[in-house]
Amino acid sequence: MKTTVTIERLISRPASMEGSFPLPVAKLKKFVNVAWSIPFYSAAESHKVMPILAAEMNDLNPDRNWWKKKFPGANPFFHHCSFLQYYVAHKNGKPVGRIAAFIDRSYSERTVQGEIGWIGLFESFDNDEVAAALLDAATQDLQQAGTVKIIGPARFNANGEAGLLVDGFDEHPMVMEPYQPPYYTHFLEQWGVKENDWYAFRMTHESASLYMERLADMRQRGQDLEQRLARQGVAVRSVKISDWTNEIARVKTIYNTAWDTSVHPQFELFSEEEFDYLASGLKMIAIEDLVFVVEDITKPDHPVIGMAVTLPDLNEVIEEYDRLHAAYVPSTHIYGLSDIRRDLGIFRLLKNRVKHRQFRQCRVFVLGTTRKKNGIDAMLYEKTYLATIKMGVQLASGSQIADTNPDIYIPLSHMGKADITWRVYRHA
Repeated sequence: MKTTVTIERLISRPASMEGSFPLPVAKLKKFVNVAWSIPFYSAAESHKVMPILAAEMNDLNPDRNWWKKKFPGANPFFHHCSFLQYYVAHKNGKPVGRIAAFIDRSYSERTVQGEIGWIGLFESFDNDEVAAALLDAATQDLQQAGTVKIIGPARFNANGEAGLLVDGFDEHPMVMEPYQPPYYTHFLEQWGVKENDWYAFRMTHESASLYMERLADMRQRGQDLEQRLARQGVAVRSVKISDWTNEIARVKTIYNTAWDTSVHPQFELFSEEEFDYLASGLKMIAIEDLVFVVEDITKPDHPVIGMAVTLPDLNEVIEEYDRLHAAYVPSTHIYGLSDIRRDLGIFRLLKNRVKHRQFRQCRVFVLGTTRKKNGIDAMLYEKTYLATIKMGVQLASGSQIADTNPDIYIPLSHMGKADITWRVYRHA
């Protein structure tokens, strides 16, 4: 007897102009828990790092009901979605996959007239029937909602985690770097065609040394970048974590300007609310020695014209905790004792690691400036390089870098190798 796959839609009203979507916390937890049920992630060859559950519940909650803003918390990204649906696939009565479909009103492409739909948060057992059922359900709903183009997977655009892992399965993903099983590639290639790729450049102090030596040689020849920029009224400094709110408020002014270009596909402008949401999360892992702002000191208010944000790798903390404790499986309760115990244990370990600056790996999360081709980027690379040496960091990842952005991937290719590739697909 043939076993059929059934698809459950979790959101009762998926269309909303207010950007709030009713979703009971129990159903949200069910959607989140699917990731832990994928057999590949428990296999020896997998390098998947499972998230902190409370953070995952917060990030994926689209319900703005007043009490749900307290628990699990609500992600402001959904405030500008006009359509959202979460799907869970069942086979033999058990969850075997999930996917999300959404339309983001804030996202547009210059060459596309009409609404663009997205798929994301895709997980599936190694089963063609399950994957096809999920992808078909999400695609059909988006088409019925009036989209003229569908792309993905993503969480939730290039401001978050973009693409499907297609190369680099042996690499350990760092904080906010997607990791999925190799067999997902087959499913997505059946669904669509390549839209664009994103890379991670893995860098060691040794691999970056030649690039840094060239900067040192320039300094010896009297061409010091920092001094030359200082003469132009450009100054760089580390941020003050103790004044994080004000520091972030000043950085907001340049983020959308610096990244809103054709070389950043799937990018969309951050709202004030979204920027604050991201900043509050980053504060927990930020180390001020690894976060730099560049200011124009010729102007009275010293406006920020560039920044570099390098994050210590949260994933190595999670891996350490999970290695030292019994295998964790999320509770069937919306937030059970096992969930609380693991989350608190990771937070305690993270706090200690941040305090003592004990990280082997870091991710160059953001690096850019509104003033191009004047050496600011190179100065920020050097500042970051020297700071990581001082901290004892052994490996850095520059990601996610679009294949359309040579201003970033060319210098990074001189410091490391593109060991990881993620792909965004377009529905064919």
